[in-house]
Amino acid sequence: MSTPIVVGLLGITHPHASARVRALRAIDGVSVVAAADDDSRLQYFVDKYELEARSIDDILGDPTITAVMVHSKSKDMVSHARRALEAGKSVVVEKPGGGTVSDLIDLQAADAAASGQVVQVGYNVRLAPSVTQAKELLEAGVIGDVVTVSARGAALAGEHQTQHLNQPADMGGVLWILGCHMLDALVCMFGAPESVNARVHKSPRLSDDTSREDSAAVLLNYSDMSMTFSFDGHDRLEWFESSRITVYGTNGMLEIGILPQRLRVYVDEDRGGYKAGWTEWTQSYFTPPFARTEANKFSELPELENISNFDIEMQGWIDSIRTGAPNVAPVSDALTVARIVDACYRSETSRGAAVDLEASA
Repeated sequence: MSTPIVVGLLGITHPHASARVRALRAIDGVSVVAAADDDSRLQYFVDKYELEARSIDDILGDPTITAVMVHSKSKDMVSHARRALEAGKSVVVEKPGGGTVSDLIDLQAADAAASGQVVQVGYNVRLAPSVTQAKELLEAGVIGDVVTVSARGAALAGEHQTQHLNQPADMGGVLWILGCHMLDALVCMFGAPESVNARVHKSPRLSDDTSREDSAAVLLNYSDMSMTFSFDGHDRLEWFESSRITVYGTNGMLEIGILPQRLRVYVDEDRGGYKAGWTEWTQSYFTPPFARTEANKFSELPELENISNFDIEMQGWIDSIRTGAPNVAPVSDALTVARIVDACYRSETSRGAAVDLEASA
């Protein structure tokens, strides 16, 4: 029989909170019982998802609750996570894990001091089957040595103006809060770059001073390959529908789609079980709407339609807690992503000059 795991929420205003509640409840032996938040929408949330509204102290002091999900504002994520760890509970901290690089450094310290609890950051694009399969092919050398990587990330037009993407304590806006998804997938596949060059753009044609950056063009500099990342905060397609990663190797190439899940493999000759030429796998040709209703698309509490990556993510967290399985989204990688985004902002202040990742703090 699976070890029972009881979960509480600290914070409910992040758009991913309801997706994780639903994903966890699909796992045998896992229950989600309570949520705490000083936001006026708490009662709406707990009524909809059949939870008990409680205080943070009540949740952390309840010995029957063994794990906590943190979906608070970014500035409170690390303090909530630290308190949960001190109470002996494993934690998922919604990405990007805090508001600044310093927050992620503090979270890493709390993780290191934990007594056997699992600290996972809420990055799940890295767990998309198209990404994980591509990573396996790269590690097996199916397309040879990687020479060049070209990646694109995108956010649905309009979300850049929400409160969620304009929290005063955060070091950035849409690039930081949403661009981090694709940057994390790149870190998962290729590790940390040595330095970053970037231009981060704000267009008065697209938004006023109440929101932050609109787009970014980034060079991620590795010793043995070239990598570019472009980010657009005003895409007209659904979330992630135009996001992709293309990897060029000495013997072939990979094209990775995020939503819908898609992987195209080209090899110059039969290799690794692939015939010469193109092989394509597509999970779905149509992208389900990411928020269930048009009116709810940009609210602070959207209910997401497509939660396939959350299912994989939450199963990974539970497996780590129950069996000690490897952490599917460790704090160390989240800190690398934070350093990359911080380096992007620093580079922009120097009109695109290179910023060493180690210099980011």
